[in-house]
Amino acid sequence: MVIEKPVPEFLDWIGKASLNWLIAVGMLLAIFVVISFIFLMLRYGPGKVMPTFAINFRRGLEDLFQLSWKRVFAIACLIVKESIRKKVIIVCVIFLILLMFAGWFLPQSSPDPGRLYLSFVLSATTYLVLLLALFLSSLSLPTDFKNKTIFTIVTKPVRASEIVLGRILGLTATGTIILVIMAIAGYLFVSTSLSHTHKVMYNEDISAVANVNPDNHDPSIVVAKGATQLTNGHRHEIEEYADGTIIVSEVNNHTHPIRKTVNGDDVRYEVGTEQGTIQAKVPIYGKIKFRDANEFQKEKGINVGEEWEYRSYIAGATPEAVIWTFDNLKSEQFPDGLPIEMTISVFRTTMGNIEQTIMGSLLVRNPQTGLTAETNIFNSEKYTAKALLISRQIDKSKVQNRPTQLKQVGDEASFHQQNVAFEPKESYDLFEDFVVDGKLEIWLQCIDRNQYFGAAEFDLYIRSSDANIFANFLKGYLGIWQQMIILISFGVLFSTFLSGPVAMISTFGIMIAAFCKQLFLQIAYMQALGGGPVEAFNRLVSHENMMTELPKNFATSLVKFFDMIASGFLSVIGLAIPSFTDYNIYMDSIASGYNIPFNTILVHGITTLAYVIPLFIAGYLILKNREVAK
Repeated sequence: MVIEKPVPEFLDWIGKASLNWLIAVGMLLAIFVVISFIFLMLRYGPGKVMPTFAINFRRGLEDLFQLSWKRVFAIACLIVKESIRKKVIIVCVIFLILLMFAGWFLPQSSPDPGRLYLSFVLSATTYLVLLLALFLSSLSLPTDFKNKTIFTIVTKPVRASEIVLGRILGLTATGTIILVIMAIAGYLFVSTSLSHTHKVMYNEDISAVANVNPDNHDPSIVVAKGATQLTNGHRHEIEEYADGTIIVSEVNNHTHPIRKTVNGDDVRYEVGTEQGTIQAKVPIYGKIKFRDANEFQKEKGINVGEEWEYRSYIAGATPEAVIWTFDNLKSEQFPDGLPIEMTISVFRTTMGNIEQTIMGSLLVRNPQTGLTAETNIFNSEKYTAKALLISRQIDKSKVQNRPTQLKQVGDEASFHQQNVAFEPKESYDLFEDFVVDGKLEIWLQCIDRNQYFGAAEFDLYIRSSDANIFANFLKGYLGIWQQMIILISFGVLFSTFLSGPVAMISTFGIMIAAFCKQLFLQIAYMQALGGGPVEAFNRLVSHENMMTELPKNFATSLVKFFDMIASGFLSVIGLAIPSFTDYNIYMDSIASGYNIPFNTILVHGITTLAYVIPLFIAGYLILKNREVAK
């Protein structure tokens, strides 16, 4: 899975994030105080500004910190009932209809049917729930103003803060109920649609290999070969070995368990349901660095000219290597060895036989002594996932008798590392000889000359035990839930001072901007092709090419001046709006078969709360100062 923008560790992130949040909220409060002082001065005169402001400030603190949770709960329940009366359940009906007909358009013979089905379910849920949140949050309060039902609330001892918070919680509860229903329906749809098995008939689909001695129990000898019958547009190759092991090949990112029963002359093969289509892998990532041809440590490898600079490259048949350093490895966690999974890129300088794969090797290195062993030789194709096992017991013939150098620029002592031969051992254990204080280096090298391997930090990892699939699927819906809460908060805010249609359009604009925040900031900082918004509009009207420089005249200077003003305004808005693309990591993780770590949920959960709190306060202040709320 490509992770260009990894979620930071919570302890590393919370300090700086909290400081930035306090600065932003402080600036907003300062602007509000200045506007309040100006308004009070115009209304009451200079002499009564401070007493009036002090009274209003005290009342505001009481409204925010002396909430009656009983009244908030009552308002929230009322909002839930109103939402049900508005037939919000129709969203679930639409979702179920989509699932009913999705099987017609989602081919189960896809190379990765799990990703296809999961992406469809999560995407459909996201758009339906966000549109539901948009309509409910932006139209609820204006409808109450229009029907004058708001008067039945404000005439009672209910604070404006309780009205705003009750609506946010009520709409969140409604959306949560809808999400739970859609999550259960979506999981049942995916699991039942992808679940399948195959039939295998002895002497028809699988048959014994000729000229093989049946009494030979060598586990490397294949005694029977064949393939499953066609199901869901694919077959699986089957190989039966002399020791009774039966291997079913992986097709479309899944395989099947198989059991053989013999009753006299009756031989049967029973194929189980698919395994691997939906997973919750728990990866252990390491820190990446590179080794150049002169054995120096580098942060980056070779740039082969690709526009996407996510990966760096190493040359084949050279000392160059990609190095991952892993921490906190424990022998009891991996009794059989380290299961490695990787997806690396291949860059060919000579094509030759295009069907021929590029050879590579994995090595393990003791980060303290430099003891190195070559553990795996493999062939690789571009962006093809590869699963390997680094065995606990390492053949002594694979261990290099001298330490492998990894020099550091500026550290002269590393150039004089003791290069004496190691005392040979009869057997080597991965954790006893190569892991030091839980640390291990895994090296990737390309064997073929004039070819290149490319890798990024998250392209290779150690696979730990898998997490629960259903629980991980539910965690994926937390990303949708968090986006929904943010959008509801914006909708309630806009509904406190705008009419229904205008509030809905404003909330929709926030949603679009949140999905396109990166592009929004590029336009704000005038980094997009065509310049800033005014310059882009000028080019559109005058049919100017985006790459052509505008003539140096007064009109161009005027355009640049207005763009500078617009840039400052758009930059503030761009930094204030949330980024819904950051929540894509939930859907990408589920679709790619990875467990969503608690760190991701914690960071995004606090980010969501950081948006909801100021939006709630702003909505309260606006509603408090509306005439109807007095």
